Amino acid sequence: MVKVNNFSFGSIIVDNKKYHHDVLIFADGAVEQRQGGIWIFGSHNIKQKEIEKLLKDDPEVVISGTGTSSKARLSPGAESRAKEKKLELAVPPSYESVTKLNELTDQGKKVSAIIHVTC
Repeated sequence: MVKVNNFSFGSIIVDNKKYHHDVLIFADGAVEQRQGGIWIFGSHNIKQKEIEKLLKDDPEVVISGTGTSSKARLSPGAESRAKEKKLELAVPPSYESVTKLNELTDQGKKVSAIIHVTC
């Protein structure tokens, strides 16, 4: 199971590896850099195709960490897709997202997440 060890503005540590960019965390434990958007951090618009990518492992829960100041938002298509799949969708600020991810994975839930590491 994946574990977020630490989160702070501009970086996240997942399974003891530090990332200085937005990440996608898959239910199988894989982590990858979020593509596109501004500079290395990603866009404030979380797109449907990003949610689609997170669905590949059939998670029970999808978490969208919206940044330290909740500036990132789900596009209408992204939110609709999660609802179509009847998934639990959580959209808290990133600090809360990583805590929720750890709690749910500790409970044995299959969780995927996109975490925005800046504002």
